[in-house]
Amino acid sequence: MPIHLIGLGLGTTEYLTLRALEAAERMDELLLDTYTSWIHPDLMEYLEERFGEKLVKADRRMLEEEIEELVERAEEKEIGILVPGDPLIATTHISIVLEARRRGVPAYLTYGVSIISASASASGLQAYKFGRITTIPRDGIGVETCYRVVAENLEKGLHSLILLDTADGGLRIPDALKMLMRVEEEFGYGIFDRESLVICLARIGSSEELRWAGRISDALKLDYPPPPHLIIVPGELHFAEAEALKEILGADEDLIESYRPPRYERDRVRSYILKVERVLEEIRIRVGLEKVVDVIEIVKSYLEDSKKFLENGEVFNAVAAISYAEGLLDSLRNIGYVDFEWPRT
Repeated sequence: MPIHLIGLGLGTTEYLTLRALEAAERMDELLLDTYTSWIHPDLMEYLEERFGEKLVKADRRMLEEEIEELVERAEEKEIGILVPGDPLIATTHISIVLEARRRGVPAYLTYGVSIISASASASGLQAYKFGRITTIPRDGIGVETCYRVVAENLEKGLHSLILLDTADGGLRIPDALKMLMRVEEEFGYGIFDRESLVICLARIGSSEELRWAGRISDALKLDYPPPPHLIIVPGELHFAEAEALKEILGADEDLIESYRPPRYERDRVRSYILKVERVLEEIRIRVGLEKVVDVIEIVKSYLEDSKKFLENGEVFNAVAAISYAEGLLDSLRNIGYVDFEWPRT
């Protein structure tokens, strides 16, 4: 017998598909995932009324620690797991499918609308321009990792979707922003200053839906509906995206027109390139050996490589190339073949 993972959509009754209901009706045993995401109270009530005692609310223990027992039962009867959103967005459900495959139990999917795609639509940003997704738990553990992910996305000009914890009442946008602003004080990349642009989304797909874009200082004071909440940090904006933020989400025109997403690593590489260029202009050769001239030519080659890499968006390679150039120059100076001083700025 198969095991079915059935997507419930965005957590409200309106986003429950006919296919999901038809699949749920056929099940001998029906579990409702209450662990990985949020379910609107109205949808919870609807499911309880429709499926009665057959519906069992599944917690983390049942979905993660008891996977083997769950799949064993599916060998003899059809088991359905009702999953908020799309079934395989959470790694919990991928583990269930893999265990089923190992045991030769068929696993079928009924897809649902995911907040991953809905958030792009709700924001007015282009879906293909989103980078790596990151999360913040309620206790804030790992918020530094979230900050780094956003920084990496911005280096590539990509938007960042930050999912906020939905457990135990959920993490609210102002609290998450305060966590990120504390990390900003330590890292200093300029991503989460009070004047930085953010997009705030709350209860997407419900009648209480909130969609807003503006400065962090204003986002901290907004009146939000209860979680789930999301934050998006925009990367490079296409003109159509900029218009959407102004016209649809009400962002200040001056803020959008002046928006330039911080790209810390790019700026750092540019500063290294300028320093090497300055040194090559002022370097004094103390030992007139042909090999010294050859090494300086290699430094110039690494400098040009770094510029090309940076122009093509290959920041990591640009850092590597300019680092080789700096290393060769330092080596020549340390053995007394050349003389120069690194610029202070």
